Amino acid sequence: MTATTNSPTATGIATPDTSRETFIGWNLGDGRNNETTGWNKRIAGKFRKTDSLYLKYDKHYQHLDQIDAGLKNGPVWWNQAYLNAWSNKDLITILAGNLDLLPHQMSRAKRYFLSQDLRLWGINKELVAWAICAYIVDSDKRDKRRCHPLVESGEKADQFWETAYALGFSETDRVKTYHKVKTDMERDGPSKRGKEGGI
Repeated sequence: MTATTNSPTATGIATPDTSRETFIGWNLGDGRNNETTGWNKRIAGKFRKTDSLYLKYDKHYQHLDQIDAGLKNGPVWWNQAYLNAWSNKDLITILAGNLDLLPHQMSRAKRYFLSQDLRLWGINKELVAWAICAYIVDSDKRDKRRCHPLVESGEKADQFWETAYALGFSETDRVKTYHKVKTDMERDGPSKRGKEGGI
């Protein structure tokens, strides 16, 4: 996963090193961390005898691990682009799984959702993800579920409506967003709201 930033950073990190070799065993709950005589619950909760940002040992090493992973750069700057990309990937994966999308539908939904610049949509990203899943299932000729927001109540795919109600989407928002997605996915050429270089 890559992420870039337009703002300058002290070390220039914008893409975390996900294949990093360094392991900082600050988390005693991590299975990779074997409890040793030098690091255990008693030591982790102790205070360091230093003038440092984090006085407890576990917080200090957690901070160093986050810097090593590329999630943060010092005490203030967080790699928000990376965290947003990770959050969006989790959102569409979980939502598509809860809506029982077929594997080819799920990969199409992920590909389209992750190619979008969600700031240009100007609405709740959960609603955009729901509308993408609904359109993909409704337009798939091999899938008999009906997911259009204006379909008759007897033909509706129940899990889509239960999810929409649970997330608090109004009927107006569902219809408008569904048709935005439909128009955008059926157009020739690149998406109006896609990231540069996206689909």
